[in-house]
Amino acid sequence: MPGAPSPTVSDDEVYHRLQQRLDRMPTGAPDSAAFRAILRRLFTPEEAELAAHLPSLVAVDRLAEDLRWDPAELHAVCTRMAGRGLVLDLEHRGERWVALAPVVIGFFEFTFMRARDDAPMEELAALFDTYLFGEEGYPFAHSVFEGNVQVGRALVREEALPDRPPTEVLDWERATSVVAGARTVAVSNCPCRTHAGLLDQACDAPVRTCMSFDGAAEALIRAELAEPISRDEGLAVLAEAKAAGLAQTADNVKERVGYLCNCCGCCCGMYRAIRAAGLHGAIVSSNWIAEIDPATCRGCRSGCVTACPAAAIERVDSQGRGRRQMWAVLDEERCVGCGVCVDQCRFAAIELAPRPRRPFTPETTLDRMIAMAVERGKLGDLLLDTLDGAGPVAVARLLQHLERSSLGTALRAVEPLRSVFLRGLLAVVHRGARAVGGGVGASVP
Repeated sequence: MPGAPSPTVSDDEVYHRLQQRLDRMPTGAPDSAAFRAILRRLFTPEEAELAAHLPSLVAVDRLAEDLRWDPAELHAVCTRMAGRGLVLDLEHRGERWVALAPVVIGFFEFTFMRARDDAPMEELAALFDTYLFGEEGYPFAHSVFEGNVQVGRALVREEALPDRPPTEVLDWERATSVVAGARTVAVSNCPCRTHAGLLDQACDAPVRTCMSFDGAAEALIRAELAEPISRDEGLAVLAEAKAAGLAQTADNVKERVGYLCNCCGCCCGMYRAIRAAGLHGAIVSSNWIAEIDPATCRGCRSGCVTACPAAAIERVDSQGRGRRQMWAVLDEERCVGCGVCVDQCRFAAIELAPRPRRPFTPETTLDRMIAMAVERGKLGDLLLDTLDGAGPVAVARLLQHLERSSLGTALRAVEPLRSVFLRGLLAVVHRGARAVGGGVGASVP
Protein backbone atom coordinates (compact mmCIF):
# COMPACT_ATOMS: atom_id res chain seq x y z
CA MET A 1 0.00 0.00 0.00
CA PRO A 2 1.28 3.51 -0.70
CA GLY A 3 2.03 6.13 1.88
CA ALA A 4 0.39 9.52 2.24
CA PRO A 5 -0.65 11.29 -0.99
CA SER A 6 2.30 12.74 -2.85
CA PRO A 7 2.19 16.49 -3.60
CA THR A 8 3.48 15.69 -7.09
CA VAL A 9 0.35 13.70 -7.98
CA SER A 10 -2.36 15.81 -9.64
CA ASP A 11 -5.86 15.95 -8.21
CA ASP A 12 -7.21 14.58 -11.50
CA GLU A 13 -5.06 11.49 -11.15
CA VAL A 14 -6.05 10.98 -7.51
CA TYR A 15 -9.78 11.09 -8.28
CA HIS A 16 -9.31 8.91 -11.35
CA ARG A 17 -7.65 6.27 -9.16
CA LEU A 18 -10.55 6.46 -6.71
CA GLN A 19 -13.06 5.99 -9.54
CA GLN A 20 -11.14 2.93 -10.74
CA ARG A 21 -11.05 1.53 -7.20
CA LEU A 22 -14.81 1.93 -6.83
CA ASP A 23 -15.38 0.40 -10.25
CA ARG A 24 -13.61 -2.80 -9.11
CA MET A 25 -16.39 -3.40 -6.60
CA PRO A 26 -19.16 -5.82 -7.62
CA THR A 27 -21.67 -3.00 -8.19
CA GLY A 28 -19.16 -0.93 -10.18
CA ALA A 29 -18.76 2.81 -10.75
CA PRO A 30 -18.38 3.74 -14.44
CA ASP A 31 -16.39 6.89 -15.12
CA SER A 32 -18.14 10.12 -16.10
CA ALA A 33 -17.76 13.87 -15.60
CA ALA A 34 -20.67 13.87 -13.15
CA PHE A 35 -19.10 11.10 -11.07
CA ARG A 36 -15.72 12.83 -10.95
CA ALA A 37 -17.53 15.96 -9.74
CA ILE A 38 -19.30 13.94 -7.03
CA LEU A 39 -16.01 12.50 -5.80
CA ARG A 40 -14.41 15.94 -5.66
CA ARG A 41 -17.25 17.27 -3.52
CA LEU A 42 -17.28 14.32 -1.13
CA PHE A 43 -13.57 13.46 -0.75
CA THR A 44 -10.64 15.78 -0.09
CA PRO A 45 -7.57 14.88 -2.21
CA GLU A 46 -5.97 13.26 0.85
CA GLU A 47 -9.10 11.22 1.56
CA ALA A 48 -9.41 10.26 -2.11
CA GLU A 49 -5.83 8.99 -2.15
CA LEU A 50 -6.44 6.98 1.00
CA ALA A 51 -9.76 5.60 -0.27
CA ALA A 52 -8.26 4.64 -3.62
CA HIS A 53 -5.99 2.17 -1.84
CA LEU A 54 -8.38 0.83 0.78
CA PRO A 55 -8.92 -2.93 0.44
CA SER A 56 -12.31 -4.53 0.97
CA LEU A 57 -11.78 -4.64 4.75
CA VAL A 58 -8.72 -3.72 6.81
CA ALA A 59 -7.78 -3.13 10.45
CA VAL A 60 -6.99 0.56 10.95
CA ASP A 61 -3.85 -0.12 13.02
CA ARG A 62 -2.50 -2.42 10.34
CA LEU A 63 -3.36 0.17 7.69
CA ALA A 64 -1.45 2.84 9.63
CA GLU A 65 1.59 0.59 9.74
CA ASP A 66 1.41 -0.20 6.02
CA LEU A 67 0.92 3.46 5.09
CA ARG A 68 3.47 4.67 7.65
CA TRP A 69 0.90 7.06 9.05
CA ASP A 70 0.63 8.07 12.67
CA PRO A 71 -2.09 5.73 14.04
CA ALA A 72 -3.88 8.52 15.91
CA GLU A 73 -3.97 10.66 12.77
CA LEU A 74 -5.32 7.80 10.64
CA HIS A 75 -8.00 6.96 13.21
CA ALA A 76 -9.06 10.62 13.14
CA VAL A 77 -9.22 10.64 9.32
CA CYS A 78 -11.27 7.42 9.33
CA THR A 79 -13.64 8.91 11.91
CA ARG A 80 -14.22 11.99 9.74
CA MET A 81 -14.78 9.85 6.65
CA ALA A 82 -17.14 7.48 8.50
CA GLY A 83 -19.15 10.47 9.72
CA ARG A 84 -19.72 11.45 6.10
CA GLY A 85 -20.52 7.89 5.03
CA LEU A 86 -17.40 7.45 2.88
CA VAL A 87 -16.11 4.41 4.75
CA LEU A 88 -17.82 1.75 6.83
CA ASP A 89 -16.52 1.80 10.40
CA LEU A 90 -16.69 -1.61 12.09
CA GLU A 91 -15.59 -3.08 15.41
CA HIS A 92 -14.53 -6.69 15.88
CA ARG A 93 -13.17 -8.06 19.13
CA GLY A 94 -11.96 -4.70 20.30
CA GLU A 95 -10.23 -3.83 17.02
CA ARG A 96 -11.35 -1.18 14.56
CA TRP A 97 -11.77 -2.10 10.90
CA VAL A 98 -12.76 0.07 7.94
CA ALA A 99 -13.99 -0.64 4.44
CA LEU A 100 -14.52 1.71 1.53
CA ALA A 101 -18.24 2.29 0.99
CA PRO A 102 -19.45 1.47 -2.54
CA VAL A 103 -21.61 3.96 -4.40
CA VAL A 104 -24.76 1.91 -3.64
CA ILE A 105 -25.69 0.58 -1.17
CA GLY A 106 -23.13 3.02 0.20
CA PHE A 107 -22.16 6.64 0.06
CA PHE A 108 -25.14 7.72 -2.07
CA GLU A 109 -27.46 6.59 0.73
CA PHE A 110 -25.19 7.83 3.52
CA THR A 111 -24.96 11.28 1.91
CA PHE A 112 -28.73 11.83 1.92
CA MET A 113 -30.01 9.90 4.94
CA ARG A 114 -29.70 12.78 7.39
CA ALA A 115 -29.85 16.57 7.47
CA ARG A 116 -26.38 18.06 7.01
CA ASP A 117 -24.72 21.38 6.35
CA ASP A 118 -21.19 20.17 5.63
CA ALA A 119 -21.73 19.54 1.91
CA PRO A 120 -23.35 21.30 -1.09
CA MET A 121 -26.46 19.15 -0.91
CA GLU A 122 -28.47 20.65 -3.80
CA GLU A 123 -25.45 20.44 -6.07
CA LEU A 124 -24.74 16.86 -5.02
CA ALA A 125 -28.39 15.92 -5.58
CA ALA A 126 -28.24 17.24 -9.15
CA LEU A 127 -24.92 15.49 -9.85
CA PHE A 128 -26.15 12.18 -8.45
CA ASP A 129 -29.36 12.47 -10.47
CA THR A 130 -27.30 12.93 -13.63
CA TYR A 131 -24.98 10.05 -12.78
CA LEU A 132 -27.69 7.61 -11.71
CA PHE A 133 -30.33 8.21 -14.37
CA GLY A 134 -29.42 11.19 -16.54
CA GLU A 135 -26.70 9.79 -18.77
CA GLU A 136 -27.42 8.16 -22.12
CA GLY A 137 -27.89 4.42 -21.80
CA TYR A 138 -27.95 4.54 -17.98
CA PRO A 139 -24.38 3.17 -17.59
CA PHE A 140 -24.38 3.27 -13.79
CA ALA A 141 -27.78 1.61 -13.46
CA HIS A 142 -26.64 -1.16 -15.80
CA SER A 143 -23.40 -1.57 -13.85
CA VAL A 144 -25.31 -2.07 -10.60
CA PHE A 145 -28.45 -3.89 -11.69
CA GLU A 146 -27.74 -5.76 -14.92
CA GLY A 147 -27.57 -9.18 -13.37
CA ASN A 148 -29.61 -11.76 -11.51
CA VAL A 149 -27.98 -11.39 -8.09
CA GLN A 150 -28.90 -7.98 -6.65
CA VAL A 151 -28.30 -5.99 -3.48
CA GLY A 152 -32.02 -5.82 -2.66
CA ARG A 153 -35.04 -8.12 -2.68
CA ALA A 154 -38.74 -7.50 -2.30
CA LEU A 155 -40.49 -8.62 0.86
CA VAL A 156 -44.05 -9.80 0.48
CA ARG A 157 -46.72 -7.85 2.34
CA GLU A 158 -47.86 -10.47 4.85
CA GLU A 159 -51.32 -8.93 5.19
CA ALA A 160 -51.88 -9.47 1.45
CA LEU A 161 -51.25 -13.21 1.47
CA PRO A 162 -54.19 -15.53 0.81
CA ASP A 163 -55.75 -17.41 3.71
CA ARG A 164 -55.76 -20.72 1.89
CA PRO A 165 -52.63 -22.92 1.56
CA PRO A 166 -49.93 -22.86 0.47
CA THR A 167 -49.02 -19.75 2.45
CA GLU A 168 -45.68 -20.73 3.97
CA VAL A 169 -43.57 -17.62 4.50
CA LEU A 170 -40.19 -17.95 6.18
CA ASP A 171 -38.91 -15.45 8.75
CA TRP A 172 -36.39 -13.89 6.35
CA GLU A 173 -39.30 -13.17 3.96
CA ARG A 174 -41.33 -11.30 6.59
CA ALA A 175 -40.61 -7.65 7.30
CA THR A 176 -42.11 -7.96 10.78
CA SER A 177 -39.81 -10.87 11.61
CA VAL A 178 -36.75 -9.01 10.34
CA VAL A 179 -37.52 -6.05 12.64
CA ALA A 180 -38.72 -8.06 15.65
CA GLY A 181 -35.73 -10.43 15.50
CA ALA A 182 -33.02 -7.76 15.35
CA ARG A 183 -30.62 -7.16 18.23
CA THR A 184 -30.24 -3.47 17.32
CA VAL A 185 -32.58 -1.33 15.21
CA ALA A 186 -31.80 2.10 13.79
CA VAL A 187 -33.82 4.48 11.63
CA SER A 188 -32.80 7.26 9.28
CA ASN A 189 -34.34 9.39 6.57
CA CYS A 190 -35.07 7.68 3.28
CA PRO A 191 -32.10 8.80 1.14
CA CYS A 192 -34.03 8.45 -2.10
CA ARG A 193 -36.93 10.69 -1.06
CA THR A 194 -34.49 13.14 0.55
CA HIS A 195 -32.49 13.23 -2.69
CA ALA A 196 -35.67 13.77 -4.71
CA GLY A 197 -36.79 16.50 -2.30
CA LEU A 198 -33.59 18.46 -2.92
CA LEU A 199 -34.58 18.42 -6.61
CA ASP A 200 -38.19 19.41 -5.79
CA GLN A 201 -39.34 16.04 -7.15
CA ALA A 202 -40.28 14.14 -3.98
CA CYS A 203 -43.64 12.54 -3.34
CA ASP A 204 -45.53 13.03 -0.07
CA ALA A 205 -44.67 9.62 1.42
CA PRO A 206 -43.13 9.47 4.92
CA VAL A 207 -39.36 10.10 4.98
CA ARG A 208 -38.20 8.65 8.32
CA THR A 209 -38.55 5.07 7.07
CA CYS A 210 -35.10 3.60 6.33
CA MET A 211 -34.14 0.95 8.91
CA SER A 212 -30.90 -0.90 9.57
CA PHE A 213 -30.14 -3.78 11.92
CA ASP A 214 -27.48 -5.21 14.19
CA GLY A 215 -23.89 -4.59 12.97
CA ALA A 216 -24.98 -2.28 10.16
CA ALA A 217 -27.18 -0.31 12.55
CA GLU A 218 -24.40 -0.05 15.12
CA ALA A 219 -21.96 1.28 12.51
CA LEU A 220 -24.48 3.91 11.32
CA ILE A 221 -25.30 4.92 14.88
CA ARG A 222 -21.59 5.40 15.69
CA ALA A 223 -21.24 7.58 12.60
CA GLU A 224 -24.39 9.51 13.59
CA LEU A 225 -26.02 8.61 10.28
CA ALA A 226 -28.95 6.88 12.01
CA GLU A 227 -30.65 6.95 15.40
CA PRO A 228 -31.28 3.92 17.60
CA ILE A 229 -34.89 2.89 18.18
CA SER A 230 -36.57 -0.03 19.90
CA ARG A 231 -37.98 -3.00 18.01
CA ASP A 232 -41.51 -1.80 18.85
CA GLU A 233 -40.67 1.61 17.38
CA GLY A 234 -39.30 -0.16 14.30
CA LEU A 235 -42.55 -2.07 13.91
CA ALA A 236 -44.43 1.22 14.18
CA VAL A 237 -42.27 2.71 11.39
CA LEU A 238 -43.06 -0.37 9.30
CA ALA A 239 -46.81 -0.07 9.96
CA GLU A 240 -46.79 3.62 9.00
CA ALA A 241 -44.93 2.82 5.77
CA LYS A 242 -47.40 0.09 4.84
CA ALA A 243 -50.33 2.38 5.54
CA ALA A 244 -48.76 4.90 3.15
CA GLY A 245 -48.65 2.26 0.38
CA LEU A 246 -44.86 1.81 0.43
CA ALA A 247 -43.22 -1.44 -0.65
CA GLN A 248 -40.69 -3.22 1.55
CA THR A 249 -37.23 -3.91 0.09
CA ALA A 250 -34.54 -5.62 2.16
CA ASP A 251 -30.95 -6.75 2.09
CA ASN A 252 -30.81 -9.67 -0.37
CA VAL A 253 -29.74 -12.30 2.16
CA LYS A 254 -31.43 -14.89 4.34
CA GLU A 255 -29.23 -14.47 7.42
CA ARG A 256 -28.44 -11.25 9.33
CA VAL A 257 -30.43 -8.86 7.18
CA GLY A 258 -28.67 -5.48 7.35
CA TYR A 259 -31.32 -3.05 6.12
CA LEU A 260 -34.98 -2.64 5.22
CA CYS A 261 -36.23 0.15 2.98
CA ASN A 262 -39.82 1.32 2.56
CA CYS A 263 -39.94 2.28 -1.09
CA CYS A 264 -42.08 4.35 -3.42
CA GLY A 265 -41.89 3.78 -7.15
CA CYS A 266 -41.16 7.42 -8.01
CA CYS A 267 -38.11 8.19 -5.82
CA CYS A 268 -36.49 4.81 -5.05
CA GLY A 269 -33.34 4.22 -7.12
CA MET A 270 -33.99 0.49 -7.46
CA TYR A 271 -37.54 1.01 -8.68
CA ARG A 272 -36.38 3.80 -10.99
CA ALA A 273 -33.98 1.30 -12.55
CA ILE A 274 -36.99 -0.91 -13.29
CA ARG A 275 -39.25 1.86 -14.54
CA ALA A 276 -36.83 4.17 -16.37
CA ALA A 277 -33.89 1.97 -17.40
CA GLY A 278 -35.94 -1.16 -18.14
CA LEU A 279 -33.86 -3.29 -15.74
CA HIS A 280 -36.73 -5.46 -14.57
CA GLY A 281 -34.52 -7.58 -12.33
CA ALA A 282 -33.12 -4.62 -10.34
CA ILE A 283 -35.00 -5.89 -7.28
CA VAL A 284 -35.12 -9.63 -6.70
CA SER A 285 -38.77 -10.61 -6.49
CA SER A 286 -40.40 -12.23 -3.49
CA ASN A 287 -41.57 -15.81 -3.77
CA TRP A 288 -45.03 -14.53 -4.74
CA ILE A 289 -46.61 -13.00 -7.82
CA ALA A 290 -49.81 -11.03 -8.31
CA GLU A 291 -52.78 -12.54 -10.14
CA ILE A 292 -55.65 -10.38 -11.44
CA ASP A 293 -59.13 -11.88 -11.74
CA PRO A 294 -60.67 -10.43 -14.94
CA ALA A 295 -64.14 -11.39 -13.78
CA THR A 296 -63.84 -9.14 -10.73
CA CYS A 297 -61.58 -6.36 -12.07
CA ARG A 298 -63.43 -3.11 -12.85
CA GLY A 299 -60.55 -1.45 -14.70
CA CYS A 300 -60.75 1.55 -12.39
CA ARG A 301 -58.52 4.58 -12.88
CA SER A 302 -56.85 4.30 -9.48
CA GLY A 303 -55.81 1.47 -7.18
CA CYS A 304 -53.39 -1.10 -8.51
CA VAL A 305 -52.12 0.81 -11.56
CA THR A 306 -50.97 3.82 -9.57
CA ALA A 307 -49.99 1.83 -6.48
CA CYS A 308 -47.60 -0.63 -8.16
CA PRO A 309 -44.06 0.68 -7.54
CA ALA A 310 -42.65 -1.34 -10.45
CA ALA A 311 -45.23 -0.12 -12.99
CA ALA A 312 -46.10 -3.76 -13.57
CA ILE A 313 -49.84 -3.15 -14.06
CA GLU A 314 -51.45 -1.18 -16.85
CA ARG A 315 -55.04 -0.37 -17.75
CA VAL A 316 -55.92 -1.57 -21.24
CA ASP A 317 -58.92 -1.69 -23.53
CA SER A 318 -60.55 -5.07 -23.89
CA GLN A 319 -63.75 -6.51 -25.36
CA GLY A 320 -65.79 -8.36 -22.80
CA ARG A 321 -69.37 -9.10 -21.80
CA GLY A 322 -70.52 -7.74 -25.11
CA ARG A 323 -69.16 -4.24 -24.53
CA ARG A 324 -65.93 -2.29 -24.48
CA GLN A 325 -64.29 -2.36 -21.06
CA MET A 326 -61.03 -1.44 -19.30
CA TRP A 327 -59.01 -4.11 -17.54
CA ALA A 328 -55.91 -4.20 -15.36
CA VAL A 329 -53.22 -6.37 -16.95
CA LEU A 330 -50.10 -7.60 -15.15
CA ASP A 331 -46.60 -7.65 -16.65
CA GLU A 332 -45.21 -10.73 -14.89
CA GLU A 333 -41.63 -9.84 -15.78
CA ARG A 334 -41.88 -6.59 -13.82
CA CYS A 335 -43.90 -7.83 -10.85
CA VAL A 336 -41.73 -8.10 -7.72
CA GLY A 337 -44.42 -9.73 -5.58
CA CYS A 338 -44.55 -6.96 -2.96
CA GLY A 339 -48.34 -7.21 -2.49
CA VAL A 340 -49.02 -3.46 -2.44
CA CYS A 341 -51.56 -3.84 -5.25
CA VAL A 342 -53.62 -6.32 -3.22
CA ASP A 343 -54.13 -3.78 -0.45
CA GLN A 344 -54.99 -1.02 -2.91
CA CYS A 345 -57.59 -2.91 -4.97
CA ARG A 346 -61.09 -1.83 -3.86
CA PHE A 347 -62.77 -4.77 -5.58
CA ALA A 348 -60.67 -7.69 -4.25
CA ALA A 349 -59.69 -8.55 -7.81
CA ILE A 350 -56.01 -9.26 -7.05
CA GLU A 351 -54.40 -11.94 -4.96
CA LEU A 352 -50.90 -13.32 -4.51
CA ALA A 353 -49.91 -16.78 -5.70
CA PRO A 354 -46.67 -18.70 -5.13
CA ARG A 355 -44.16 -18.29 -7.93
CA PRO A 356 -43.62 -21.48 -9.90
CA ARG A 357 -39.87 -21.04 -9.36
CA ARG A 358 -38.47 -19.49 -6.20
CA PRO A 359 -35.82 -16.82 -6.84
CA PHE A 360 -32.29 -17.52 -5.63
CA THR A 361 -31.51 -15.74 -2.35
CA PRO A 362 -27.93 -15.88 -0.98
CA GLU A 363 -27.57 -17.16 2.56
CA THR A 364 -25.22 -14.44 3.81
CA THR A 365 -23.68 -11.14 2.75
CA LEU A 366 -20.50 -13.00 1.83
CA ASP A 367 -22.49 -15.39 -0.38
CA ARG A 368 -24.10 -12.40 -2.09
CA MET A 369 -20.78 -10.61 -2.60
CA ILE A 370 -19.23 -13.73 -4.10
CA ALA A 371 -22.20 -14.41 -6.37
CA MET A 372 -22.32 -10.79 -7.57
CA ALA A 373 -18.56 -10.72 -8.14
CA VAL A 374 -18.64 -13.96 -10.12
CA GLU A 375 -21.64 -12.88 -12.18
CA ARG A 376 -20.06 -9.52 -13.00
CA GLY A 377 -16.57 -10.91 -13.69
CA LYS A 378 -15.02 -9.36 -10.57
CA LEU A 379 -14.18 -12.35 -8.39
CA GLY A 380 -10.46 -11.74 -8.94
CA ASP A 381 -10.84 -8.15 -7.69
CA LEU A 382 -12.69 -9.39 -4.60
CA LEU A 383 -10.00 -11.97 -3.85
CA LEU A 384 -7.15 -9.50 -4.32
CA ASP A 385 -8.85 -6.85 -2.17
CA THR A 386 -9.43 -9.42 0.56
CA LEU A 387 -5.82 -10.55 0.39
CA ASP A 388 -4.58 -6.95 0.57
CA GLY A 389 -6.82 -6.10 3.52
CA ALA A 390 -7.68 -8.97 5.85
CA GLY A 391 -4.85 -11.19 4.57
CA PRO A 392 -4.34 -14.73 3.28
CA VAL A 393 -6.29 -16.35 6.12
CA ALA A 394 -9.37 -14.34 5.10
CA VAL A 395 -8.84 -15.33 1.45
CA ALA A 396 -8.67 -18.95 2.51
CA ARG A 397 -11.91 -18.56 4.42
CA LEU A 398 -13.52 -16.85 1.44
CA LEU A 399 -12.42 -19.67 -0.85
CA GLN A 400 -13.67 -22.31 1.54
CA HIS A 401 -16.93 -20.41 1.88
CA LEU A 402 -17.26 -20.44 -1.89
CA GLU A 403 -16.51 -24.15 -1.93
CA ARG A 404 -19.22 -24.85 0.67
CA SER A 405 -21.80 -22.58 -0.97
CA SER A 406 -24.92 -23.97 -2.61
CA LEU A 407 -23.34 -23.62 -6.03
CA GLY A 408 -25.82 -26.03 -7.57
CA THR A 409 -28.60 -23.61 -6.66
CA ALA A 410 -26.56 -20.65 -7.85
CA LEU A 411 -25.75 -22.31 -11.16
CA ARG A 412 -29.43 -22.97 -11.78
CA ALA A 413 -30.43 -19.42 -10.79
CA VAL A 414 -27.71 -17.31 -12.38
CA GLU A 415 -27.17 -17.88 -16.09
CA PRO A 416 -23.58 -16.53 -16.30
CA LEU A 417 -22.48 -19.02 -13.65
CA ARG A 418 -23.00 -21.84 -16.14
CA SER A 419 -20.02 -20.86 -18.21
CA VAL A 420 -17.14 -23.20 -18.87
CA PHE A 421 -14.85 -20.46 -17.57
CA LEU A 422 -16.50 -20.49 -14.15
CA ARG A 423 -16.38 -24.27 -13.88
CA GLY A 424 -12.66 -24.11 -14.54
CA LEU A 425 -12.23 -21.26 -12.07
CA LEU A 426 -14.14 -23.12 -9.37
CA ALA A 427 -11.87 -26.13 -9.82
CA VAL A 428 -8.87 -23.89 -9.17
CA VAL A 429 -10.65 -22.28 -6.20
CA HIS A 430 -11.39 -25.68 -4.67
CA ARG A 431 -7.77 -26.77 -5.00
CA GLY A 432 -6.62 -23.48 -3.48
CA ALA A 433 -9.01 -23.79 -0.55
CA ARG A 434 -7.78 -27.29 0.22
CA ALA A 435 -4.16 -26.17 -0.07
CA VAL A 436 -4.54 -23.44 2.59
CA GLY A 437 -7.28 -25.10 4.59
CA GLY A 438 -5.08 -25.80 7.58
CA GLY A 439 -4.70 -22.13 8.44
CA VAL A 440 -8.25 -20.86 8.63
CA GLY A 441 -8.63 -20.74 12.37
CA ALA A 442 -7.85 -17.05 12.76
CA SER A 443 -10.80 -14.73 13.18
CA VAL A 444 -11.65 -11.87 10.85
CA PRO A 445 -14.88 -9.90 10.65
